[in-house]
Amino acid sequence: MRDGATTLRGDRFWTPREALDAIGDYHGLLDAIASHTRRLLWPAQLGRIGLARHRDGLPPVERAAIDLAAGIEALTGEARPHPSQISGAGTPWARAALSLRAAADLVATHYTGEGRPRTPDATRTTTASFDAGLADLGHLAQAVLAHEDPLALRAIQAGVPRGVVTRQLPGLQNLADVARNLATDAPQRLTAQLDALGQVPLRPRKDEPATELADRMIRLRQATWELAGDRSDALASLRTMAALGVAVHAHAAAFHGADLTAPDTAGADRGTGALVGHARAWQRLHQALSEFSILAPPTTSIRDDAAAAVRLLRELAPIEHPQTHAPFAPAERHVAAVLNGAVQVMADIAVHEGTTFDRLARAGLLYMPARTLPRELVSDRPDLATARLEQRLVHAPDVTTGATARLYTEVASHPIGVSTAAPVGRLPAASMDTPAIFVAK
Repeated sequence: MRDGATTLRGDRFWTPREALDAIGDYHGLLDAIASHTRRLLWPAQLGRIGLARHRDGLPPVERAAIDLAAGIEALTGEARPHPSQISGAGTPWARAALSLRAAADLVATHYTGEGRPRTPDATRTTTASFDAGLADLGHLAQAVLAHEDPLALRAIQAGVPRGVVTRQLPGLQNLADVARNLATDAPQRLTAQLDALGQVPLRPRKDEPATELADRMIRLRQATWELAGDRSDALASLRTMAALGVAVHAHAAAFHGADLTAPDTAGADRGTGALVGHARAWQRLHQALSEFSILAPPTTSIRDDAAAAVRLLRELAPIEHPQTHAPFAPAERHVAAVLNGAVQVMADIAVHEGTTFDRLARAGLLYMPARTLPRELVSDRPDLATARLEQRLVHAPDVTTGATARLYTEVASHPIGVSTAAPVGRLPAASMDTPAIFVAK
């Protein structure tokens, strides 16, 4: 959906056929929302749909869901499969519809054709869980319906007759109102239950620092995975996460007893020495990323969670006061588990960010000041020599991006038992401030 919206804002349709294909796939996404609405109403409520004599006794969530599904089907038709499914997923709208239909099919695998539970998961799933999903689907429908007017405008600009556009996109404000009712009619308890259904928390739990840190790290892993397809603030986010990588490993090492101010904290490939060595590897990666520039607008989604994670790390495992004993208390064991989990999450994040960095490098989106290039490289390239004299930005050369890519390979390995290239010695005090400086700005 985001890709489709971005395309509408930044580009036009070049032919009427291209515009009509997009409208057809947009209808397909709406149809997928209607199908998934029916699926979430099924099996317990499905037999009551369309029976007017029962509608007055239905809860508001179910009434709004039925109205949304019926309204969409009146626009998109009852043909099965929907015509957009035959042509393949050629637009972002079609790909979104494909994902949503897969979700509906997944729900169906847990029930028989008569609506009886087929799996233990279905037996444990309550009606309130389905109602929570319907409320979330209302938010999704609102987001999709908000793009009707931009899509109609782009179609008219591409040469599609206004009458054709009006028939296909007749003004769906009434459906948007129904979707809004579906999203707001759910009681607060359903919204809270919805938060607990997914693997990625919609809102981090803030009742206890260790739990909040765990939720923040999971959200950051999801956000960095999504960076692979994002064209907005990828490089700035990569820098933010590299700084967080320094913080996670340094605070984890301090919690396990490492004295980061001592000159021999990184003399081993196991235990706290490996954690400190990995912190240095993340630090080198951050320094390498600082050499690059990218021409894109900034965003703040990752920075908010990253800044909160750094604050929680300072609270749970202050570097100034490393642990001097094994964490045997239950509360300390919980904190240790969360910190070890954060270390593992950073390894996963490094894999996703390496993919994003590779995409940026291959697409030629990375720039850097010519004055920072190695002399031996500039001496072999007259164009780079000229750019260096004129203090201009140039496309990052392959030798530089390749070196940074190798750093991603290094930090993507779990630190325990992994050798790093960091020399034995004292970790500069300034490096421990790097996460605070670069995340909190």
